[in-house]
Amino acid sequence: MSHQVHRIIKILTLLSTGRRLSTGDIVEIVRSMPEAKTVTRRQIQRDLVEIEQGGIPIEIQKVGQEYFWSVPSHYRSLAPLGVTKSEVLSLHLLKGLLQSFRNTKIETDVSRVIAKIERIAPGNVFLNAEFLSEVSPGQYVNVPDDKILDKILVAIVDPRWDRVRYASIAKDTVKTFTVSFCRLVNHSGRLYVIAWHPKYEHYITLAADRIDHVETDASFPMPLHTFSEKAYVADRFGVYEGKPMNIVLRIKKSSAHFFMQRMWHTTQSFKELRGGDVQLSFTAPLSPELVSWVMSWAHEVRVVKPAQLVQVCKERAEEIGRW
Repeated sequence: MSHQVHRIIKILTLLSTGRRLSTGDIVEIVRSMPEAKTVTRRQIQRDLVEIEQGGIPIEIQKVGQEYFWSVPSHYRSLAPLGVTKSEVLSLHLLKGLLQSFRNTKIETDVSRVIAKIERIAPGNVFLNAEFLSEVSPGQYVNVPDDKILDKILVAIVDPRWDRVRYASIAKDTVKTFTVSFCRLVNHSGRLYVIAWHPKYEHYITLAADRIDHVETDASFPMPLHTFSEKAYVADRFGVYEGKPMNIVLRIKKSSAHFFMQRMWHTTQSFKELRGGDVQLSFTAPLSPELVSWVMSWAHEVRVVKPAQLVQVCKERAEEIGRW
């Protein structure tokens, strides 16, 4: 097999996974192949032309002085299907997580996906009973419209600017604005979509079921946004955003190991204290979710600072007592 054929197969495999790569990115990856260490940018560009002339559509986007290449999402049929033994466990976990969509509008579609996974990873490793629902956030009550969800998924895979109409959860208002959809997140039994708001230059989190209209905003002049998970979580605890504060908690010795083995926030750090207790510090907003989380660990956690969090927790406890 010629070196060019090897390169073309490698390029197709890369682009068929949904990645948008620059010419430089492709050159660097292809050069990792023993037979292609001296490949040039010009050779890669010729390979891409050959792929397109062979009938596979290639999308090109210029950002600055660099060109980025991708295969449209509807044409990705060349992604590798080989599954290792360790990946089988991941497929079992995926089947279990998909069960949370039972009794929803998309149950039929999800069932078909589970059936396909079953061919590769047969059997069950998750408990089928729902007795844990009493202490879990529950399943979806409000499911987004199928057509709206399809548009959101396409926009995440192939980034673009979209004009959306959104009915706020907290306020009785409906607004229309342009965003770039970035990621979906399942949080407390509801499906949310993370989006970049170019006007305010920050991330917003929208309840997917509250979006009733999506259309491509081809007139929007700004370059596409590149999602940064680190930037998104920096001013959040859960999906609520706010001004980050220095949170310091003291964890009892009896729960120290449990807390230290988990990621509670990307900015977290631990400090072992005399006597076996542990101090957990992180930077996050004083959100309703943070307060609820701290209150749920009241028997093992003491708030050191800030004073506002101490006060809010006291008020929450008093409110519960009044009921």
